[in-house]
Amino acid sequence: MEKTRRGEAESRAGDIEERYKTELERWRLEKEAEIREDAIRRSISTLLGRIGEQLAPLLMTQTLGVDPRDLRFLGTPVDYIAFKGLSQDNPQEILFIEVNSGKTTRLTEKQQAIKRLVEEKRVKWVTLHIADIADQLHRLVDREIQSQQTWYVDTY
Repeated sequence: MEKTRRGEAESRAGDIEERYKTELERWRLEKEAEIREDAIRRSISTLLGRIGEQLAPLLMTQTLGVDPRDLRFLGTPVDYIAFKGLSQDNPQEILFIEVNSGKTTRLTEKQQAIKRLVEEKRVKWVTLHIADIADQLHRLVDREIQSQQTWYVDTY
């Protein structure tokens, strides 16, 4: 009798285990399908965003009245800078353009900081003369060589 009860208990335990294994497998397949679906949706969204960024110059020409020849792609920290009117030898305005491809139009912290600087007119024009920089580098190198020679002579 004891063996019979033990056998029935083991049989029930086996049935329960089998039922839970089946249920677990069904749940795993469902979740796997959901994960795959989500990955596909995200991938499509990313691709559409990239396509949108590539098509943005066409949209900008109409929306902002910017000649495509006046656009310069940076990518980061902003997507484009437009020199409106430059192609007609009549520059009128410089635009910093960020193309948002997602559902949100939120800028990154760096982009917000740059936007603030532009709005506060904290923008400068700087002309760098390579010849001046080269002269400074030569002087630095000459000083370094002199200090090395002095050290070399002093040690012997």
